[in-house]
This record gives sequence, structure tokens and C-alpha cells, in this order.
Amino acid sequence: MPTVLPEACSLAAILEREDPRDAFVVRAGHPYKSLSELPQGAVIGSSSVRRMAQIKRLYPHLVLVDCRGNVPSRLRKLDNVENLPQFKYDALILAAAGLLRLGLGDRITQYLDAPEILYAIGQGAIGIEIRAGDDDIVDVLKGLTHEPTALACYAEREVLRTLEGGCSVPIGVKTTWEEGGALHMLVRVSSLDGTQNVEADERAKVGSQAEAEDFGRAVAQKLVDGGCVPILEKIEADKTAKEKAKHDVEAAKAAAIKEDDENSQLGESAVLVWSEDVGQSA
Repeated sequence: MPTVLPEACSLAAILEREDPRDAFVVRAGHPYKSLSELPQGAVIGSSSVRRMAQIKRLYPHLVLVDCRGNVPSRLRKLDNVENLPQFKYDALILAAAGLLRLGLGDRITQYLDAPEILYAIGQGAIGIEIRAGDDDIVDVLKGLTHEPTALACYAEREVLRTLEGGCSVPIGVKTTWEEGGALHMLVRVSSLDGTQNVEADERAKVGSQAEAEDFGRAVAQKLVDGGCVPILEKIEADKTAKEKAKHDVEAAKAAAIKEDDENSQLGESAVLVWSEDVGQSA
């Protein structure tokens, strides 16, 4: 779900959160029981820059590679049941919530937790997005919201919104409720290579959406004060440069195709002119 919803949409309900932690899933047959046991050069698959940055920070000797697809297809790639050479993962990092909801909790080798590994904003929670102003649907969904989950997620999402971040920014979080209604939030902003990290560790009494969002903005300001802006600016600059490079390559390919087509058409025209000059039919 995007950090900023379109004007025509609203968040109507947030359901009770499943376990929000990340999960270390080892390849079938491997003896490793934890992330720290993996040897030099072991290959970990993930599609999350947040997970990759945090693992690089702790275990620079591991190799991080992209792994995409739905959960069952990623597990097939991990176990390499087709014995394809391009799939040589030793382990994956996945959301525990996804595995548990699919009945695949037995594949979890280790739960990854703070302070080493922080999960994504809103991870494990299900939000229901509807058309803004649709009171009938609001009435239907009334009562589905799990208030502790919702308030935690409102605070988390406000951190991300204030920092103008998204899924391409390595921001990890852990929120827990304490006695007396205080929400404890630990947030970390990391560089893509995991070498730079800025943290905020705050707590505040939260009893409404407005208070949760105020808390989220305050935590975001702590991160700014701690020096996270240069990290975010570099990530954005690198992203822009990559997008421009990709656009330039695509533009060059399109120009080459157009030039080939034009040359081909010129060649055909030349043959037709020559044929007409000598009185032959084309």
C-alpha cells in the first residue's frame, strides 16, 4: 500500500497484525540454523533493499542477490527442485507473516529480530483501502480494525511519509506497546551498502490516530536531526541516475531500431527506382 494514498482512496480498516519479523529460510538439506552460521560467500536471496542493507551491515562476507516471485516460487528457487544452474541460493529472507499465513511456518529456520534486523513499515498488517467517502463500505468494515495494530501502523507510516521514503529506501522499524499505553518505536535508516546507519529509539503515549501520526513525525524528526538526510539524498540521487541510465539505453535501442527501419526502407526504395529506370516491373 503506498505511503500516500490517492485522493480518491482512504484506509478504512487495519486488521490484527501477524508476526511482523523477517524470517531466515535455509535451503532444504543445509545444516545451518541461523544467519550467523552461514559461511563466507554464502548466497542469500531477497527482493528487499532494506533486508539487504541490514544484512550487509552485519555480515559483509555474505553474497546478496535478487530473488523475486511469490512465496512458493521463491521456495522452489531456493530448493532448486528443477536443478537449474541460475538458482544457487543458500537461504532466503522472507516476511514471517507471509509464510505463516500460507501454512509454511515450518520453513522458518530463524526469526530475525531487533536490534539486528528491523522489519518494514506496516509489515505483517493487512490494510483495507476503499473509495474515499464510501460510507456504506465503511459501515460494512466497522469493527474489523485492531486498534493496537492500527495505531502502530499509523505511527510507522507517518515516519515514512515525513521522510518521503518508500519501498526503495532501507528503513526498518520495530514498534511495541508498553504498559500505560506507551508506544515504543525503534527506527533505522541505512545506506544501501549498510555502512551508514541512523537510529531513533523513542516512546510516547498514543491513544488516537492523530497522536500516533504526531509521534511518527516526531520520530522522523529525530532521524533528521541524527543525520539521515544525506543518506536518503544519496539513495534518491543513485536511483535517479539509474533510471536515467536505463532510459538512455532504451532510447538508444529505440533510435537504432528506427535507423535500421529507415535504412531498410531506403534500400527497398532504391531497388524500386532502379527497376523502374530499366523498365522492369518491381
